[in-house]
Amino acid sequence: MERIEPVSDYIKLRRYPVGQEVDFHGRRYKILKHTTLASGEAALVLAGEKDQFVVGATQFLAGVAAK
Repeated sequence: MERIEPVSDYIKLRRYPVGQEVDFHGRRYKILKHTTLASGEAALVLAGEKDQFVVGATQFLAGVAAK
C-alpha cells in the first residue's frame, strides 16, 4: 500500500474551490465539496449532468484541467 501524504494533497486542492467547474477526464464537473476518504486521503465530491461521485486527490490531480 502506498503512503498517503494528506497535508500536501490538501494544499494542492486549495486551487480548486467549491463551485469551480473543471474538466476531469474530458467531461465537465462542478466541485461540490472538499472531504476526506477513510484512508485519510484528501478528496473532492464532483457533480456532472447525470452523476455525482467522490474522487481522491491523487486521481483528481492526475486527470483535471481547470477552467
